[in-house]
Amino acid sequence: MQVIKKTIFWAAIVFIGLTIFTLTVGQILPYEFADFKLQHKFYDTIIQGLPIAVLLSLFGTLKKENSKTKNWIFGILTALTSILCLVGQLFMIFAFGFGAWTTVTTIYKHKTDNREIKEQLYDIGAFGYGGQRTVEIKPFLKYWVLPTKIDTATINKNEWNLINEKGDIKFP
Repeated sequence: MQVIKKTIFWAAIVFIGLTIFTLTVGQILPYEFADFKLQHKFYDTIIQGLPIAVLLSLFGTLKKENSKTKNWIFGILTALTSILCLVGQLFMIFAFGFGAWTTVTTIYKHKTDNREIKEQLYDIGAFGYGGQRTVEIKPFLKYWVLPTKIDTATINKNEWNLINEKGDIKFP
């Protein structure tokens, strides 16, 4: 039973750490999810799972060795933190839950590797589109890409194949 409690506690701590990293430092990193559906699932999971992880951290903080007062303080502070996380979700869901760069057209594919040049719109769902960019997409591992803004007039056309393939946004 003690092993299960420790496992739950440390899993909750790792989840809280991942969430804090993702919502702070992760926003500064230049890498993006390769698939917007995966991005939405990931952010939904960490935002909705944070209050649960905070509550599960009680498995490691409430101990028989502690005085009743100390355990009550830990319990109340953890419950208040979890409620604060729930309220914070309402604000974070608008910042992280909506919006993703969506490909309108894949303009070029590199002749020798997996790089592509794409025209993209920042799709904010019912709120419309929040920007446009033309980027060179370099795959990173399996689930991420490194987008770099590029001017298609300055590229060496001998290294690229023109394909003009429709992307995720379909116009009638």
